[in-house]
Amino acid sequence: MKTNSKRKLTKSTNRVLTGALGGIAEYLNWNANVLRVLYVILTIVSHGFGILLYILLAAIIPNKPENAGFFEQMRQASQGGATSQPARKTKGRKEIHNVHEEDEPRHQD
Repeated sequence: MKTNSKRKLTKSTNRVLTGALGGIAEYLNWNANVLRVLYVILTIVSHGFGILLYILLAAIIPNKPENAGFFEQMRQASQGGATSQPARKTKGRKEIHNVHEEDEPRHQD
């Protein structure tokens, strides 16, 4: 297996709930659905311990920087890492021309 020292475990955009298992699957180069099925089997065999472990993984594994959620942005701001908002491409306002709007006729009883 090819190792990359810059590879980092982060939550995936291929998510069902939080993206924790998808991120682990991406890190290990596995199919995310196979990992999810194995995880469900582990949870059933361990009498629900997998649920607690999943909550812990969801809390510990960080989001990808471009997908950073509210709490990740607050954490970065408190550490001084993200002092300004990332530049976003703004699109102009779309205008619709030649539109004719009519009300539906009222039904008379």
